[in-house]
Parts: sequence; C-alpha cells; structure tokens
Amino acid sequence: MNSKTDRILKESSNPDNKLKKSSPISTTSPSLTSETIVIETIRKQNREATYKKYSKGRFLGKGGFARVYEFIDLDTKKTIAGKIIEKASLTKIRARQKLMSEIKIHKSLHHQNIVKFEHFFEDNENVYILLELCTNQTLSELMRRRKRLTEIEVQCYIVQVISALKYLHAHRVIHRDIKLGNLFLNDKMEVKMGDFGLAAKLEYDGERKRTICGTPNYIAPEILEGKTGHSYEVDIWSLGVLAYTLLVGKPPFETADIKATYKKIRMNYYSFPDHIPLSEDAKSFVRFILITDPASRPNLDQILNDSFLTRNPIPALMPISTLAVPPSSNFMTQSSTSSLSATRPRSRAETISIPLTRTLSNLNTSPFTARDTQNLPKNPPPEKNDTKKPFTSSYNPVSSEHLWVTKWVDYTSKYGLGYIMSNSCVGVFFNDSTKIICNGIGDYFQYICRQNTMREPETNTYSFKEYPEDLNKKVKLLDHFRRHLIDENKVVDCKKPYIYVKKWLRTSHATFFRLSNRIVQVAFLDKSELLLCSDKKIVVFVDKTGEVSEYGLSSAMESTNRDLTKRLRYSKEVLASMLQPEVKKKNE
Repeated sequence: MNSKTDRILKESSNPDNKLKKSSPISTTSPSLTSETIVIETIRKQNREATYKKYSKGRFLGKGGFARVYEFIDLDTKKTIAGKIIEKASLTKIRARQKLMSEIKIHKSLHHQNIVKFEHFFEDNENVYILLELCTNQTLSELMRRRKRLTEIEVQCYIVQVISALKYLHAHRVIHRDIKLGNLFLNDKMEVKMGDFGLAAKLEYDGERKRTICGTPNYIAPEILEGKTGHSYEVDIWSLGVLAYTLLVGKPPFETADIKATYKKIRMNYYSFPDHIPLSEDAKSFVRFILITDPASRPNLDQILNDSFLTRNPIPALMPISTLAVPPSSNFMTQSSTSSLSATRPRSRAETISIPLTRTLSNLNTSPFTARDTQNLPKNPPPEKNDTKKPFTSSYNPVSSEHLWVTKWVDYTSKYGLGYIMSNSCVGVFFNDSTKIICNGIGDYFQYICRQNTMREPETNTYSFKEYPEDLNKKVKLLDHFRRHLIDENKVVDCKKPYIYVKKWLRTSHATFFRLSNRIVQVAFLDKSELLLCSDKKIVVFVDKTGEVSEYGLSSAMESTNRDLTKRLRYSKEVLASMLQPEVKKKNE
C-alpha cells in the first residue's frame, strides 16, 4: 500500500465508523435563543426575500467536515436532521466539488430504504443539508448495544439494504461506503441508507471508477489494487462484510493495524469464530458474496435467491424491542405462522407469502372501478361552465390502448412485483428485470426477456400447456399471482401483444408504473392518482375523494388545482430520474 492510499483511507481509531455518535442525551429542545436559530433566506426572481426559521436542537454526530443536529422547522414543527458544513472547510475546489456531487446524487434519489433528502441552503458561514431524521440511530449503535444479531434480524436488514442497492445501481449510482454507521433506522425500524459523500454516478454502462476511497474494514480488494478500476461490485463486497459483521459482531478482516487489514482483504482471509453458533446457510451466504474477483461475485438478484434468504419467511420489519434485546419467541412464532399456509405446499412457487395488496380506487364512486362496467355512455355531454371532462368519457377497459394497473403485490424481497391490469391481464415484473404477463382467461402468456442495449426486448408468446422448461418456475409464480389477484367474475379476453409494466418505482410518496404503451400511472399513498397519456396528450387526475378531472398535457401545470400541480411537479422530478438512462441510450 502506498502512502497516498494510506492517507486517503486513514480514519479515526474506530475503523468502522467515520461518523462518531454522541452519547445519549436529553431530547428536549434547547431554548430558542439567537444562537439556536438558523435562518434560511429564500430569494425568488423579482420578489422580496422571504425567510424560514429552524431551531437547531440536540447534537447527533459528526463526520469529516460536517456536524449533524436535530432541526425543527418553526413553521411546520417538523423535526428533521440538519447537516452543517462550515464554508471555511471548503476552501479547496476539490472539497466543494465533492460536496456538490453528494448533494446532486442524494437529491435525485427517492426510495423507501434511502434517507430522504429534503433540501439544502447556505448562508455566509455554512452549507446546510436537511435530511429525514431517523430516530432509532444507526446499525452501529444497535450493534454496540446488542453485540450481534440473530439470523432472522440479519435477513430482515440485508433484504432492505439490497432493495436500496438495486435502486441505486439501476440509476447508475455506486454508494462505495456501505457500513453499519451509514445504515439508519427510522421510527418504524425501516433501514434507511444514508451518507452519499463517497457515492459516484456512472455516466455510461461499463464505466470504471478509479478513486481510492472507502472505509478500511469494508473496502473491496479491487479498490485497494486500483489497477482496473471498480464499479457496482464494490457495494456487493461491502454487503458481504456487513452480513458477516451483523452475524458475528465484528468485521471479518478487522485487525489493530490498517495495513494488516488491507493484507487480509487482498488475501480474502477470514474465518467464523467457533464459539458463535451460526447456521451453514449463514456461513455459505457470506462466502457466496465475498469473492475476490469482482467479475465472479454474485449480483443482487442471485443474492436474494440464496438459501439463507429463502429458507424461511422474513418479517418486513423488526419490532422496536429489538433495539435492546433479541426478538421474542412469541414474535418468531407469529412471524413464521402468519406467513405460511397450514399445509405444506408441493412447490417452491406455492410457498409465496402474499403481503398486503395495494388496491387502487377501491371506492364504488371511483372512475377506475366505474370503467370496469360495460354500460358507460360513449360521449356524455360536458357540464356547463366546466372545462373538466369525466375520465370515463374516453376510456374503454377492454382497449389495449388505455390501460392501468388496478392491483399489485410487492414481493420484491424474493421474486418481484405481481399486478393485474384493467383488462384482466396479470403480470409479474421479476427481480432480474424479465417480465411475464398472461391474459385473464389464463390460456396464453408472453415472456419478455431483459432489454439489450442495442435493441428492443424480445417477446415470446406461449401456451400454458406448452412452454420452455427453463420458464417453469416463473410460470408457476405467474399462476400463483393470477389466482391471488384475478376476479373470475370480471375476466375479459384481450388481443396480443399484452400491455405490461415496463418499469416501476416506489418512492416515499407514490408508486410509479410505466406501461409498455408509454402511459405512466402514479398512485399516491393518499389514494390520489395520475394517469399521464402521451398519445392523447392528456393528464387524468383522481383526487383523494375519487373525483376525476381531465386536462391537456401542456396546460395541466397552469391549473388552479393545487393538489394536481403539486403532484405533477413531484411526478415530473421522479420521472426525470426514472427515465434518464433510457433517454441517454436513445441519444447515443
């Protein structure tokens, strides 16, 4: 290891955690003196400046040039985390570029398992980054209290970390600093990945990064070698180190000397302590991931299908009590019995534990429900003095040109997303990005292979009675989702090719579906919905009460309906991130 590498990677005496946390202190907010108030100046073009005030509360931790505090928005009373970076520490151009890169990357990310980026601002002395506050600290604090975790806890947390990594890698982002201290827990015990100070965005497929960076115990061997560069595989390596650390209680390559740690990483030399009881599945899981050659390392989908993550039902979240003690035997019993059927299934596909199905527009007055009827007026007259058109006036549920997702089941922790379309077609968006969809009658299905960078995805049509043997598992999964989602009384047949979910994305506020006919559906958690139809150049908005409005695509943002414009603005930002790789591909 050369001196330059040592200098870049050298950290505090605690080699796991760059972010030192303070000891627990009172959560009571300090008195609102001038010293604890932070003022954000908001300047809009041709308008007088306005001001927003925050109360700077208790100290949460520090790392690098930043100090983190609780911030309370004095207008909304919302509590968030405020990351403060002194401008005096940003005198070097490289330091400021690094900070702006962190802000740009984190600001573009919207995922359930990633710390939410609120916004940032600056004054004469500091730059302030406002983030989602995770009240249950990090996995680092959890491990300090618990020493090591049970295998079911490790499964639960690893699945959530993988979910975040799948999202990052799909958006060409490498985190490059996966470790205990950068994985936060919110009040629901959800894992939230944070600290994108070392993250990198790839500009094109196949790009390799060459910056030597990371945390010593978690750093991948190809970063240490620095010869051929590195890519997404470094996050896979860190995931393996994380799994070992959670199971055993300390990182696999940890030594008192950083250079010795690097040597062990290069040699991939580690062992499992004899005094800690671990299943063979758990040990094999770690060995499966910690492969020296990055090209031979498993991808995230292969990791999700490993026996360690498929041998038993995994709870979506751990109880709050596990911050201090292992999960109770009662919780373990409830977790296993609530997810399995009473009789032993005959095939792996039948062991799927169906989670809560998100049903859109489940009110009788909903236009999405109304469109399932066959007796809609073809051209109802518009009401006087009202430019809004009822949604049912131009949509036929049997038509393949105007479709929407009516229900879905998110089972990405193991297989993928199952859904049913308004024309009774049932599909699955698998974790390996392949898709499968069948008609409502259940006699034919289409399988869509992963998209090649040089052409459109390949689509093949098969009968349920005759199809390639290698599709056997996916067809069984499709049939399982179909039986769960279909309403036999509302089945209609439709012509091929079937419209399917081409892309989808879940954020903290909504679920986005991009269909293969270029329609985009946005289903918000408050039950409101958007349907963006580029062919008809219209926007359909369903508000929280089920009322429907239809607008021209170009004029919708000028509407006086604030609920609509707010959701359109949010959708536009998310879609820009969602579709960016596709746009670049077309331009190339």
